[in-house]
Amino acid sequence: MSVLPACANCNTALQGPYCSNCGQKASDLHRPIWWILGEFMDAVFSFDSRTFRTLWLLFGEPGEFTRRYNSGQRASLLPPFRLFVIATFVFFVTLQVTGLALVAFESKVTALKDLPPEAVKALQKRDGSHFVGSRDGKTVTSVELKFFSPVTPGARPGLTSEQKEQIEKDKTELDKEATQEQRSDDSGWLKTMRSYGRRVLEGFEKSVENPLRLNASLNVWLPRIMLFLVPVFALLLALMHWRPRVYYVEHLIFALHIHTVMFFALTIVALAVAFFGGMGFLELAIWPILGVYFWMALKRVYGRGVFLTSVKFVVILLIYSVILTASLSMALLQALAEA
Repeated sequence: MSVLPACANCNTALQGPYCSNCGQKASDLHRPIWWILGEFMDAVFSFDSRTFRTLWLLFGEPGEFTRRYNSGQRASLLPPFRLFVIATFVFFVTLQVTGLALVAFESKVTALKDLPPEAVKALQKRDGSHFVGSRDGKTVTSVELKFFSPVTPGARPGLTSEQKEQIEKDKTELDKEATQEQRSDDSGWLKTMRSYGRRVLEGFEKSVENPLRLNASLNVWLPRIMLFLVPVFALLLALMHWRPRVYYVEHLIFALHIHTVMFFALTIVALAVAFFGGMGFLELAIWPILGVYFWMALKRVYGRGVFLTSVKFVVILLIYSVILTASLSMALLQALAEA
């Protein structure tokens, strides 16, 4: 990078790479496009030797990245929040590039003759629901929730007429209840909930036929949910490791690292589904692998014994699973309401 004889901003004589008067960097930006792209990558992602060192510590030695960062060895590592943003960005870009829907409602037609008698009886009890509806006397159509589903425009069967009729009945019922509640002064929130429920039903009907409507909104809400869940996860770590005293920010850094690994792992799953199709061994094994990774990282970062680490691991995982499920369910409902 050449150094200019005078600052282009204030015309002060330069004595180094930065102007002593205004502080502007003395850079000549008349460069080829590949150089500009390289500068962008370096500024946003700090793609240098720190990147490879950070990734190795993050994946090769669970918990070592957190331990070193909290101990003060930070100049040679990427900042935790930047790494988390990169992992999130890469994950959602991967979904866009591969054409995968993170969540999709898929219709599946099954012949009754291919099902055991017990399954037929169970389906008959659920007849008329949104998720199972009889197409004719010989088949049933079920709507299943799928993850990392390839989206093929125009090739989705959609809901059956029975399922659509049931949804319309539910909409009518919600409208009727909302009309009755208008007479009460203290039922404004109930009316709002009825209206919200109606929008969720409409969004569900649209999402079965076109998952992209659902995922366009879901991809906006999920990063927001994760920004809420990371500090919650750090709070759980703090509650489980209150002796000896550790500052909350250190738990927060560990939480960022764990969620960063999770997003990178989900990116690998998305790529595997996109290139090889279906839910293979990797897709099924990713959650146990992440569980083992978290246990190993927990033990290294906090230095507890095997038994105590295992107890804390189980408690944190159980509590966080409930919070995560509830948060993701709320995000899904909101995405359906906006579909």
